[in-house]
Amino acid sequence: VVVCLIAVLALVWTMPEIPKTVKTGEICLPSEIGPLKCGSTADLLHDYLEREIATKYDEVKRQDQEKQENHLKKVSARLMNIYDKSFWEMKPAAKLTGKEQPDLRKTDSNADMVPIREWRNGRELYDTKGFIRYGIRYRNGRLVVPVDGTYFIYSNIDFFESCNPSSGLPDIKDINKPIKHGIFKFNILEGEENELVSNVQPHTISTNRYYNSYSSYVSSLAELKAGDELSVKVSNITY
Repeated sequence: VVVCLIAVLALVWTMPEIPKTVKTGEICLPSEIGPLKCGSTADLLHDYLEREIATKYDEVKRQDQEKQENHLKKVSARLMNIYDKSFWEMKPAAKLTGKEQPDLRKTDSNADMVPIREWRNGRELYDTKGFIRYGIRYRNGRLVVPVDGTYFIYSNIDFFESCNPSSGLPDIKDINKPIKHGIFKFNILEGEENELVSNVQPHTISTNRYYNSYSSYVSSLAELKAGDELSVKVSNITY
């Protein structure tokens, strides 16, 4: 209302001399194609104000955009002075090492794969090469992603299984059940768990007849969302 009123007052103040042939209920205003156009007061006034307000709005919008861009440049320059180049390299990252695992839960006794529920974290990482940085959180044996993005995920595990000294065969109930190792994603909003990457190996006959050792490394690029929880699972936690 204020903008319209100001525009009308400015219009009346600067308006050229109106022709004497203008009828009652008509008005003459500057047009897009000429100095003056006469016609219905309501129609001409509406068109004129619409053009003027649109022009002013575009100008205000442009000035506001320039102001935001200048502010961002100033803030970026100030942060660069404080943190140097490391500010732009503060990407979420974590590396954990394993520890002794608790007893199996009843719900995991017949599961195809069992999650590793305990990792060194917090102060326990001080004596290791592990770390948790820039928003990554550790919760119940899982790493929680802070922001959407493409992440490089990996896991490395060594497995050991006892064997029968007389034959060198693995001392297990079902030799046909392979050794599995994988990384899984869970999001509480989706309510289901998805496998991101995995490795499957068959059992072998031991060369020393007492135990077998296996090494498993999995890695992948994964599109993750804020709140996704990453976990590592294996087919047999006793390995």
